[in-house]
Amino acid sequence: MLPQIDSIFVFNWEKLDHEHLLVEHSKLIGIYDEFNLLSLSIQEQIDFLDQHLETFSFFDEDEYLTKDLSKQTADLLWFQFYDDVLFELTHNEEAKQEMIDACRSYYKDNIKESEMIRKFENEYQSKEALRWYLKKSFLYKIIKKALKIKDFNQLYIFRYFMKDLRENFIREHQKMIQSGKEILLIYRGIKLTNDQIEKFQENEGKLVSINGFFRTNIHRSTAFNQAMKSSKQTHLISVLLEIQCDLKQLNNNIIGIDSVDFSEFSSEEQQEIFFDSNVTFRLKSMRMEEDMWFIEMIASNQGEIIKEKYIKDSHRQMEGLSMRILFGRLMCDMGQWNQSQQFFEHLLNNSNSNNEDIGKIEYSLGEVLQWKGEWSEARRYYDLAYERMMNVKPIRLKDSADILFNIGEILYLEGNFGKIFDKQAKSDEALIFHQQALTMLEEYYQSPHIDIAVSLMYIGSILIHQKNYDKALDFCQRAISIYTRYYPNGHVYIASTLNYIGYILCFKGNYDEALKMYERALAMQQKYYPSGHVDIAFSLNEIGHVHYAQGKYNEALSYYEQVLEILQKYCFSGHDNIICTLNNIGYIKKKQGKYDEALDFHQQALTMQEKFYPSYYANIANTLNYISNVLHCQAKYDEALYYCQRALTMQESYYPSGNVSTASSLNNIGNILCDQGKYNEAVDFLRQALSTVEKHSSHDHFSITFYMNNIGIILCKQEKYHEALDYHRRTLDMQEKYCPSCEREITNTLNYIGNVLIGQEKYDETLKFYQHALEMQEKYYPNGHVNIATTLINIGTTFRKQQKFDQ
Repeated sequence: MLPQIDSIFVFNWEKLDHEHLLVEHSKLIGIYDEFNLLSLSIQEQIDFLDQHLETFSFFDEDEYLTKDLSKQTADLLWFQFYDDVLFELTHNEEAKQEMIDACRSYYKDNIKESEMIRKFENEYQSKEALRWYLKKSFLYKIIKKALKIKDFNQLYIFRYFMKDLRENFIREHQKMIQSGKEILLIYRGIKLTNDQIEKFQENEGKLVSINGFFRTNIHRSTAFNQAMKSSKQTHLISVLLEIQCDLKQLNNNIIGIDSVDFSEFSSEEQQEIFFDSNVTFRLKSMRMEEDMWFIEMIASNQGEIIKEKYIKDSHRQMEGLSMRILFGRLMCDMGQWNQSQQFFEHLLNNSNSNNEDIGKIEYSLGEVLQWKGEWSEARRYYDLAYERMMNVKPIRLKDSADILFNIGEILYLEGNFGKIFDKQAKSDEALIFHQQALTMLEEYYQSPHIDIAVSLMYIGSILIHQKNYDKALDFCQRAISIYTRYYPNGHVYIASTLNYIGYILCFKGNYDEALKMYERALAMQQKYYPSGHVDIAFSLNEIGHVHYAQGKYNEALSYYEQVLEILQKYCFSGHDNIICTLNNIGYIKKKQGKYDEALDFHQQALTMQEKFYPSYYANIANTLNYISNVLHCQAKYDEALYYCQRALTMQESYYPSGNVSTASSLNNIGNILCDQGKYNEAVDFLRQALSTVEKHSSHDHFSITFYMNNIGIILCKQEKYHEALDYHRRTLDMQEKYCPSCEREITNTLNYIGNVLIGQEKYDETLKFYQHALEMQEKYYPNGHVNIATTLINIGTTFRKQQKFDQ
């Protein structure tokens, strides 16, 4: 049964016997053969749920007060801000009419509510907002729902009434203070599920917030009876909340209904205490007695303290942000992108041209659109904001640098994912913007600063993408030196940069050093994310890559499986990182010779891609190639060729002007044809692969040398030794010139040259290349590595050819 469904009602118009269904389905409230009884039962259940079910959120106060909150996305902050923001918005007849028109549209088929709306339009006075809300009519229903799901767009439509309601709260709170009341003990009876009870137990001593206004009673017996009220839903547990309040600390956020002349309410309702939605509570203790949980809480203004820290931390990121802009950015950070966009568009449309906030609003709109993946629109707003900020006096250097930084990020993303963009061009343009941002930041701060370190790290990541590893390493190390000055005990920023350094070292073949970097990063992340985090998965993944490169497949598999477990916990089921990890596991299984298991993992990845990303042909093609490689290992050449050709067709469709990605498919087709003994066809495909890389990624010397070696291998099999030797020697020259640190690849080339020379019976020369390869391998591979074994076999074969059997 879907968790969103709380209650089920059956209208038995045929008057058949369905009583057994009441036993079989716990959410089935009743079976009715009279419409009036059905309607009454539904209304009773709505009233029951309204009275007993609340949405609670929990927060660790210590964590909030010790960490930078500028990018926190908690519900607590939303409820602290929305009230203040609504209070600043327009309160006029136009706003009132907008609300009434929206209500009429919503309740156009409801005669009772339509009449109440007409009455509201004719009789409403601002000082009576609280009384109108408590009537539980159209206002109550819409506002309660909007608060429960944090729908600011709906609350914005009700801004006229919400401002009145807030002012009513302030007035009634002051009456309570003047009456001499200070400390109150109040109660609320509710129903909770087992899962909710466990959540309360896990968060004892921490802060609690409630999504919406919260009604309690001064009489314990009334609340107790509420809690014990019978329910047909047996999974609900009775709970009595006991709340201690110090009125003077709650800043207009608590009122007593008994202080208002509400003669139309029952005496029980007039004994209620009403909390505003921005009140937080500290969960003091809980205990079980007989069939009821008793939970003690203390009403607190801690939420306001956390809000002030959030404002302070956010102002460090961008100076002078107004409350409204902060709230819009908070909605963006919470993933409420559409609401955030609409809110900023409203602010922009209602700002005059001289408003100094306009640049910040445009910048914020750019960020929202960037998160939504609408990069062209985001770039448009960034350009507007940048021009505005550079043309004020004094120039807003820091904010301008942030905009350039984000433009660089968009260009980088476009280069990675865009079908129509040339990757290298976008990457180069991204690098230019990031370097401009870095220059501005260095001018603004005049000394090392965290923002400079972040900029250095991003430039390093782009250089890694461009395979400019030595320069990337320099930028990452400069970033680390700044980070460690500010965070001597570690920080997640340091962990990210260590991962970049580890990647560079791994690529260079310095596996032990790379492993140290990744393990330092992992330890830091586990310290700062003790409850787990998706970033931990990234470090585990990179450690897995190192073990794979070292030939330690069991260890690599163990890390990839940990990665998959974390991603499945934190990401949605079709997330691209899950797909990537499934392919990684499949790749390891292939290396272990477990071909059927490998195929199963790759097929899982392919199924998810075709379901969630059917138009991402480039990524689907990668998985098709992985499947082809496994089938190739099983000598199922026709099937392998089918998957390769599917991959190539997709890539050619996705990149109509050609792209370096097609080289992998062309190479795989060539390798399959080679194993089928079709050497001439194989060489043709491999030459196409090489030509593709040289045309679309001429700077990628690593890939160029890879494909040149593959051509040489097939030519050697054809006994075209002179041609083969020419390819391998050109490869070695290029590697020694452009990739001197890629020792693993250089040793492979040395072995390939040896293989050609042995075919030419030049045994002494052969031995020099094999022995050179062995010397290099013994420096960076662990003892017993399969590649060392291969080279030793090659040397042994050469001695056998020379009939030097003792050697």
